[in-house]
Amino acid sequence: MSNKKLYTFCKPYKLILLEDNYYHNIIAEYYEKFMKTYKPLNLSVTYLVWSGVSFPAFDIYKFPEDMASSYALAFNTHQRPYKTYDIHNTYIRKYIYRHYLWLVAFPVDIYAHTLQFFFGERDEFLEGGAFFIPYMVCHWTLLALTLITNYVYVYSPKSLWKLYFSLIYYMLVIHDYCYQMSVRKLSLNMRLIEFISFCYILYICYMYIYG
Repeated sequence: MSNKKLYTFCKPYKLILLEDNYYHNIIAEYYEKFMKTYKPLNLSVTYLVWSGVSFPAFDIYKFPEDMASSYALAFNTHQRPYKTYDIHNTYIRKYIYRHYLWLVAFPVDIYAHTLQFFFGERDEFLEGGAFFIPYMVCHWTLLALTLITNYVYVYSPKSLWKLYFSLIYYMLVIHDYCYQMSVRKLSLNMRLIEFISFCYILYICYMYIYG
């Protein structure tokens, strides 16, 4: 049986990986490098991504029991101010992991982010200003990369694994920058001006390309 190693860079979340598994060794390398190089603000998504892509190498159907509480806590933090810990903690243990992702995590995340779009994490109207949109684009891109991890592990050659994790690594860098910009403390007027200006620029770009 493979030896397990505990990583606690993303406190209070714990990531447990198999020491003699090549897939997990790459995750540990990129995870440690990302934490030490960028010191991300958004630890919850950092943890959700690395723990999520680690799942296939465990060769089990349900998410590892010894990481389930950390996973639920990370989602609860990520979806604040909405309290979702009990939902995630219950159903990640009850369902097969991929069923939990589609039936519980995905719809709850859509619900939380829809409300965050209007009221942010601090219950402030348009808290993220213009940067909430690119933040969400990065977030859903990371989600898509995470959801294909099983296909990467099972069907792709090992020579491509580092490329896959490099994509995740640099998307996390962009994601964390956008997150930092979206949680700045701005006045309501500045948030409105920034958001409207961003939408106007998108409209001009769209008309230039398709108009």
